Amino acid sequence: MIKLSPRLQIVYDMIPVCQTVADVGCDHGYLSIALLENQRANYVIAMDVNKGPLNKAKENVTAAGFLESCELRLSDGLSKLKSHEADVICICGMGGALIERIIKNGLEVAKSASCLIIEPQSEYFELRKSLMSLGFVIDDEDLTTEENKIYPIIKIHFEADLKKRLKYTDAQLTYGPKVIEKQPQLLQKLLDKNQSEYSNILDKLKKGEAPKKPATIARCQELEKQLDIIHQLKNSL
Repeated sequence: MIKLSPRLQIVYDMIPVCQTVADVGCDHGYLSIALLENQRANYVIAMDVNKGPLNKAKENVTAAGFLESCELRLSDGLSKLKSHEADVICICGMGGALIERIIKNGLEVAKSASCLIIEPQSEYFELRKSLMSLGFVIDDEDLTTEENKIYPIIKIHFEADLKKRLKYTDAQLTYGPKVIEKQPQLLQKLLDKNQSEYSNILDKLKKGEAPKKPATIARCQELEKQLDIIHQLKNSL
């Protein structure tokens, strides 16, 4: 029985029992194997843009005895996946800008899945904002920590009904509506970390040699906005 990292375990737990899961950026195939071992999915399409990880995933899937239930595809994002081919799509372990590009480039495929589990490691605000504009709704979220970094795991689905689409605030786009709702301990830790970091940067900019330059003023305004969001959230916790 394969043992998942805490990060992948959260991803796994968000995946509903289904027929087919597409594991985009499958790396060594551990998530794919766990899904098949525990019959969370009957079939997995493991995909990666690089041959090295895909070959390693094939070795691991073969050793686990699931080669007949796991198809491995060399694919840039969703390019080798058809609409309605997967019930659930997982896109994990990459930057938010890359996840955004993958979803936009394979939008019809992404929209056809019952849900997507994504794990961005940067650009959280921009990614959530883009997903909202594309018609996706956030169903669940959690925070995970790995190598001293805290980042979200997000479950989304495309909502065809315009009346059911949600508009998120800047605070929700930054830290996640479901994360704020759940108020996990990692959220407090993340807020403390960001508050300290942003305050230090702001102080240095204001004391620097070019505090009145347009770029510096804009950066200070953004940091002040982020600190205000943190203050509001801390008061609500």
